[in-house]
Amino acid sequence: MHWTVLLSFAWMYLVFFDLALTLIAIPFVFLLLVVHELGHVVSLRRRRIAVTGVALFGIHGETSYNEYAAKPGDVVAVAWAGVAAQVVLMLAALAATSLIPFAAIPHGAAVASVMFVVLVKFNVFLMIVALLPIGPFDGHDAWQVIPRARAALKRRRQAKPRPAPPAAAPDPVDNLSPEARAALDRDSEKAAAELMAKLRGKSGADAGGEKP
Repeated sequence: MHWTVLLSFAWMYLVFFDLALTLIAIPFVFLLLVVHELGHVVSLRRRRIAVTGVALFGIHGETSYNEYAAKPGDVVAVAWAGVAAQVVLMLAALAATSLIPFAAIPHGAAVASVMFVVLVKFNVFLMIVALLPIGPFDGHDAWQVIPRARAALKRRRQAKPRPAPPAAAPDPVDNLSPEARAALDRDSEKAAAELMAKLRGKSGADAGGEKP
């Protein structure tokens, strides 16, 4: 844990302007930072990627891992896992403040108020900071999901099979019986012979008309 985590505790005093409420808020702030990094760790464990270290800073943490064993899709999923864990914690806090009768517990109203501020409002602020697409924040890798989704959609469109060209119409001659085909061949030969005879006769007539 880096010393800058103490700045988060100082910010809580600037939020509540009360030392008692700040002391109540400190465990919730620490819980929020830990849950965010725990989301990264769980995602890495599910993908069987070795975790090499976890560090907490002022308003964010850092989970280091074996980047050589991680695929591009793993990097994106791990980046989103921290924010996903924060969402789960926020929903749990909302359910707790709605279902648990804090008013009947001594100092319960103060605890419920601080828990709502830290685990809901401050939680949303940290989500926005975590998803900034700059520097060491998760958004630097998380928003790679958009170009990856576009590339996957493009590959899917290119992989669609093209429609096959229309089949050629069958030749009517192929459906004739052998007798009909033989008769057709004879008629074709006869027509060709008659045409040749006419052409020869015409050529002879033209030659006779040219005598001096």
